[in-house]
Amino acid sequence: MARYNSKRQCLSSLLVLLAAPLFLGPSFADQVDQGSSRELYGAECRKQVGDIPDFSCSDGVPVPITVDGKGVPVTKNMTCDRPALLPNGANSDGQCVPNSRILSLSTETMQIAVMCRQKIIRPADQMEFDEIDIVAHNPKTGATCWFQAEGKADQPVSGEKMPSPTSKPSSDFWNAPETTVNNGCGVCHDNDPFMFSPFVGQVWGHMPANPFGPYYHVDLPPPHELGFAKWPTEALNPTDNTCIACHRIGIAETCRQLTDAMTGRFPDGADDWARRFPGSHAMPPEIGITQSSWNAIYKSSVDQIRSCCQKPDQPACHMTSIPAHPQTD
Repeated sequence: MARYNSKRQCLSSLLVLLAAPLFLGPSFADQVDQGSSRELYGAECRKQVGDIPDFSCSDGVPVPITVDGKGVPVTKNMTCDRPALLPNGANSDGQCVPNSRILSLSTETMQIAVMCRQKIIRPADQMEFDEIDIVAHNPKTGATCWFQAEGKADQPVSGEKMPSPTSKPSSDFWNAPETTVNNGCGVCHDNDPFMFSPFVGQVWGHMPANPFGPYYHVDLPPPHELGFAKWPTEALNPTDNTCIACHRIGIAETCRQLTDAMTGRFPDGADDWARRFPGSHAMPPEIGITQSSWNAIYKSSVDQIRSCCQKPDQPACHMTSIPAHPQTD
């Protein structure tokens, strides 16, 4: 994912007039010199998506960890029915860590999902997390912003009384946007701001969803781009493909591990239930059919997707840009 990295340095001082027209004040380049990248990105997200409120992870719903459908005492590096697909890392307690929380801050005009993520086993009532992620999306235009806060070794981040990442002045609780760009969230979220997985799918009713809406990544205007706009925003539209009736197929991770993990490849941390049908096939979710029926209905579509991912210039694959409707000043 190095091709999506950005090495721009953080800028200094307070932004005074980000949105002022050029003829009323300093040029945009002069304004950038007066503000940090965190403040500038927060201001651009307020403009294109909206103002994210303060919140607490304690208001979120815990993501269950089960074995054969039942809650069990958790142990380090155990296996489970629906392990987290996103790697927790070598220093974690594995892919089946309990008490991660999902919180929606959505309104009539914004879709906002918060993931308070545990990588270490902690008591359920302990509101300390290893990572807190926000996806903020404007469903009308497609504008999408990304925010992260990450703990360090033996130093998690507090999930109580979280400051808004779009507040004025900005809070250094949140990673600088350059760090978020380097973490490459949009490479996995290549077809939709809100990605389904067996792990998150357990509380999917608490998540916003917009699988066919416009979608693009908010960045700073040229020549001060942070790198968000370089994240992939193209999709495959294979002819007569059953899978794209429910969601798009992005050209990055949807084409790679996500297609495999949803259709029979065992993710890290998978138990025996997750290695057998239907647990081994997360797409479509809870379809309630036999594996023979699944193969008859979906296998050829999955094979076509794999072929298009390997060679997207085939005539039947139809690679196109995901629609976007950026607001104009």
